Amino acid sequence: MIINVQTGEVLDWSQATEEEILDDLRELEEVYQLAKQARDAARSAILDRMTRAGATLLLTDVAKVRINRTSRVSDQKLVERLYDECPPRLRDKCFKVKLEPRKVGLNELAKLGSDWKEKVESLYVEVPYLKVEWQESQPNPSDSDTPF
Repeated sequence: MIINVQTGEVLDWSQATEEEILDDLRELEEVYQLAKQARDAARSAILDRMTRAGATLLLTDVAKVRINRTSRVSDQKLVERLYDECPPRLRDKCFKVKLEPRKVGLNELAKLGSDWKEKVESLYVEVPYLKVEWQESQPNPSDSDTPF
């Protein structure tokens, strides 16, 4: 069961029209964005307070909060340069090679014949997703807006 957090009503789309579902979807997406912004602001406030206090652990009746740190690559070009400069005997220890298909090249490979085309096509499966372009509601023109 899904409940509209703004109105408290149960959302049941089994008998709804597409337009009614899309109206609900628009509202839900707005609520989602507002909730995400509020969540991010609350997390940032806690992180800022803990950082100012020099704390990595916060204990409250509500939660136990830890500041964790992750490392991420600042520049992929630097990784590639370091890989090239790294002694070959250490490359396996220092770098993980990740195979990723490149659609442009694979499309070219598929043109080499039906066997290649079949192999390339077997890599992919189509996954449907929605792309919604919201329409701005047009105000009904009143008689005073008529140009004649």
